[in-house]
Amino acid sequence: MFDIIFRIWYMIAVLPYLIFLEGNKMLQNYLKKKNIYAHWDIWHSFLIVLIILLIILWANGYR
Repeated sequence: MFDIIFRIWYMIAVLPYLIFLEGNKMLQNYLKKKNIYAHWDIWHSFLIVLIILLIILWANGYR
């Protein structure tokens, strides 16, 4: 039973976070390579995600 709960928790919470971190690292390397913005970090990504979430919620009528 614990194994099933662990796998569900891993698929819902841990795996998307790891994918987010890996995507952030890839974006950071791309921006540094192209000399667009050399100081990108995880907080910038969190801010962008929160802004996108705010826009989506605002457009759907949540206030």
